[in-house]
Amino acid sequence: MKIEEYKRYTDGYKEQIDAELKKILGELNYSAEFKEVLEYALFPSGKRLRPILMLEWHNLFAPADYYALRYACGLEILHTYSLIHDDMPCMDNDDYRRGKLTVHKKYGEGTALLAGDALLDLAYRILSMPTPSFEVGPFWMFKELCGDMGLIQGQYCDLYGKIDNLNDLLDMCRHKTGALIKLACISGYALGNNLDYKKCNAIMGAQPGGTKDSADVSSDVSNDGLLLNYVLASGFGEAFGAAFQLYDDISEYIDGEKISSTSVMNYVDLDEAKKMLNTLLGDAADTLEPLSGDTTYLRELLNRFIIV
Repeated sequence: MKIEEYKRYTDGYKEQIDAELKKILGELNYSAEFKEVLEYALFPSGKRLRPILMLEWHNLFAPADYYALRYACGLEILHTYSLIHDDMPCMDNDDYRRGKLTVHKKYGEGTALLAGDALLDLAYRILSMPTPSFEVGPFWMFKELCGDMGLIQGQYCDLYGKIDNLNDLLDMCRHKTGALIKLACISGYALGNNLDYKKCNAIMGAQPGGTKDSADVSSDVSNDGLLLNYVLASGFGEAFGAAFQLYDDISEYIDGEKISSTSVMNYVDLDEAKKMLNTLLGDAADTLEPLSGDTTYLRELLNRFIIV
């Protein structure tokens, strides 16, 4: 895929997502002043990586519809809530994000806290919206990957956890950064295949903290191609989620920025960090091999994160 084609494809996704986000904000009953705060947090867009991943994994198997777009926006809203809170003085205490003042610096801490709460509530409403067949949407995956097995657990470890070595650090990154990226991939895949969420949930039960025996899950997967592909989507999300955080850490180091205490650059040198990053990107690319859909865009996206 040529650079121009990749950019055109990405911009097309962003236009859809941005238009739907503005529509969602317009439907809220908050005051115009408070909706301005929410819009400030959501725009201008960043990479829109998570909703794009969700829509692309959906499109591999079925054209994205109204529900897929709404769910994708729900993920972006969820991500934005976490950024607002993460930037606040009680957490990372950042003054700028994406080149502009953070929400608490622009509007005050109380308003920022409420804005994050409002976006979390909005994400909850969108992600729990039933599909046309009245099945549960991505909400069951949301509850698995945003609390003690995902985002909030990772944020707590970042602030207060004991990180003694590289493995501890990578585990924190898998929760804080990787969970929502994994959520985007598996929910997009499951919705694109109208996959029974109970079967997917059975697979997740084999993960650490789960209740289902891994041998039973392996048997289920080997007998069901849909579930096998679900595992591939999950593997892509996990590998790319870890790579995404490594890419940020390496880029900050190369640019001469002050590295945080939870940067991978505190544990390995630049060459080793690059090797780790590119290995993870290769692992993500490998999960695409067995898929029958057109994975050109996902492969090109991975290429954008390679550092030589």
